[in-house]
Amino acid sequence: MAKLSSFTRNQSRVSEGERIVVGPAGEQFGITTRGFTPAYRDTFYALKAEAARRLNRTIVPGATLYTPDTLPPSEEDKVQGIAISRECVLGVDGLQKDDSGPDITVDEFKAMLESGNYPVLVFLAISAAGRVGDERVQQNEAAVGN
Repeated sequence: MAKLSSFTRNQSRVSEGERIVVGPAGEQFGITTRGFTPAYRDTFYALKAEAARRLNRTIVPGATLYTPDTLPPSEEDKVQGIAISRECVLGVDGLQKDDSGPDITVDEFKAMLESGNYPVLVFLAISAAGRVGDERVQQNEAAVGN
């Protein structure tokens, strides 16, 4: 039988943040992030509403109006990157530029998330935020380390 604790998160870690390792084997790096807080959800919705208003100013008469729930996928992806950057991501480590220069800073990482040009990084940041506070993730990582 399932236990309720299997479906809850550690709320202090969701609010304060946690370092989560992301990426495929051999290409892993860390993202320190909050979980999906109310501030993230509210920001995401506000950005979607703003994008819908902006898109509606450019449509031809008689066309279907956009709503926050009917944005084109590319627009929704971009606003999700902005929301995760502004409300969740606190740090990044172990992600190096292609020219073997210094590691990418958190400000550079956030700019990448907000640019709309790095959908895989947005996906990894979102997956990291979704794993914050999950005790099972912590237990699995500890078991792998032993």
